[in-house]
Amino acid sequence: MSKSYHVTRKDLSGLSKKELDEIADDENSLLNKYAEKSRVKKEVKVSRKDEKKNNDRP
Repeated sequence: MSKSYHVTRKDLSGLSKKELDEIADDENSLLNKYAEKSRVKKEVKVSRKDEKKNNDRP
């Protein structure tokens, strides 16, 4: 079962640069959860692309 991430860019909109800098240090902040979501999403896309590429070969 895949992990579900419920953080979006809209959750971070409206925050000032100072506020973002302050929450960047916190391990459990929305900013770090959003970064993790983006990293996992990119990894999944690459792995699916590689899997598709390997399955197309005869």
